[in-house]
Amino acid sequence: MRPITTSLLALSLLIIGIVAVTLILILLGRIKATQHPGFFRWAHRIAGYIFIILYLFICVTMFQKFTSNSVALSAKDAIHAYLGIVIFPMLIVKICVVRLFKKYYLRLPIYGMIIMIAVFMTVTLSAGYFMLSTARSQYIILSEKGRLVKVNVNIGRKIVQQKCSTCHSLERVFSYVKTESGWRDYVSRMRAKDQAILNDQETVEAVGYLVKNLGIDDTKMDVQLGMKIILEKCHKCHTLERIFTFKKTQAEWAQTVELMRSFDPHLLNNSEARQVNYYLSKILAKQKPES
Repeated sequence: MRPITTSLLALSLLIIGIVAVTLILILLGRIKATQHPGFFRWAHRIAGYIFIILYLFICVTMFQKFTSNSVALSAKDAIHAYLGIVIFPMLIVKICVVRLFKKYYLRLPIYGMIIMIAVFMTVTLSAGYFMLSTARSQYIILSEKGRLVKVNVNIGRKIVQQKCSTCHSLERVFSYVKTESGWRDYVSRMRAKDQAILNDQETVEAVGYLVKNLGIDDTKMDVQLGMKIILEKCHKCHTLERIFTFKKTQAEWAQTVELMRSFDPHLLNNSEARQVNYYLSKILAKQKPES
């Protein structure tokens, strides 16, 4: 289930809980007397049933999510999980008061408000934080299975930080620059080693972050990007000093790049080669003497 879906369910749980508490307050005369106690009693009961069903559904969903996640929970997520669990015995106590201990019936609003405080804290740690971070997030549009998908880059960053570090250092990831197809292939290969580490949605979000921050844009030539590709790729065959000590014309550098690619077809793709040639032509190319 997507984070936006669980966040909306959590906010719905909070709203339904507030409605249920308000109804019982009206029924017991804490706000004002009412001439229709039957309506408020049944409305409170229906809201209570919906609250419990929705709470249990969210608990089952979150339990499945946590058990399928091989990464340790962050402090925020751990507090969120514990608060969510604490609500369960509080609901049991409230139900017991309603069914078995009628003499404590007038204290139900207190029990209800305590439960609502716990729900509010739980929801704000998850749905509230998610909504705020979503509002401030950057997005990228990717083509996924024939349709355009809007990907939250901030969520992708967290996924890369949490999941990729379980197999190797993050420096290994951040030292690369690739095209969108290159990052898709990279993530697919990592996922093939452990299918449980990323689900389909997390894969899209991770690719979105990598393309946005470490991707090659074919429509833009960037000197720094060209240099980064050279530092990343060229040392695999020879020293970097060999590049920076040569003086060649733009055409000669282009011939050299193609020669290197002929030795290793997987060394540079077309996009990377264009960026490297742009850097060489702007920084290291020998200028033709003026006539």
